[in-house]
Amino acid sequence: MGGGYYSITDLGNLIKAGFGSTAPTAALFMFSVLYFSVMNEAGMFAVMVDSLTRHIGTSVIGVTMMTTILTIVAHLDGSGASTFLIVIPAMLPIYRKMNMRTTTLLRVMVLPMGIMNLMPLAGPTVRAATVLGTETSVLWQMILPVQIFGVIICLAHGVLAGIQEKRLGAGLISGQDFKSPEVTDKTSRDKKIFIFNVLLTLAVVVALIDTEIPDYVPVMVGLALALIANYGFDAKTHKKIINNCTRRARAHYVFDTFGGGSFDGHLC
Repeated sequence: MGGGYYSITDLGNLIKAGFGSTAPTAALFMFSVLYFSVMNEAGMFAVMVDSLTRHIGTSVIGVTMMTTILTIVAHLDGSGASTFLIVIPAMLPIYRKMNMRTTTLLRVMVLPMGIMNLMPLAGPTVRAATVLGTETSVLWQMILPVQIFGVIICLAHGVLAGIQEKRLGAGLISGQDFKSPEVTDKTSRDKKIFIFNVLLTLAVVVALIDTEIPDYVPVMVGLALALIANYGFDAKTHKKIINNCTRRARAHYVFDTFGGGSFDGHLC
């Protein structure tokens, strides 16, 4: 007997049932981070940084707005670590070149990161949906208006932060130029793949809103298409890319989810 009421077999069945309820959440965690890690490896974010950098010129406000927009896109998967690894190496040299405070870089980043944590791929929303026993896409549709308002606030904050830095004397001497160290000739040339990657990412997000299929399916399909489009049909290359990205796949979140599932089976 286990716990005075259940046999060992009963406990095993309860844990199994709990795993069944949280397995979709664990799959969503794993594949969402793999997907965005592959996109990072393919240079999608580097091309975005290159394009934004060429358009902002010597504008201090443009730099803070660029930081906000890049953070919003990079944090679609809700992973703080990958967002910092994408945004800070790209933006920190620009902030230093333009005599802008690095604390402003962090301040402009963390606000949109908090708002983007409401995405269906992010941890807080996934955990809340698991507790409520609903799909993350259903919960996200309810809070989407709040998130849209939050994004507007983030963009306004980016403008205000730029104005503040400008008043403090930040800026670049006219005629000087800068380029993010993250940009390479390869990623700059491959515009067609970049457009495909952006459209694929938008399609994955839209699929999370408008379809009734399990939330992890669009991300799984998107990951497969991303690997084929960016690296061809070479299985060895796919395996190498996935192995490089697996270390960022938040395995501890997956373990936590399954651990919570074992308790969920007992409570239900």
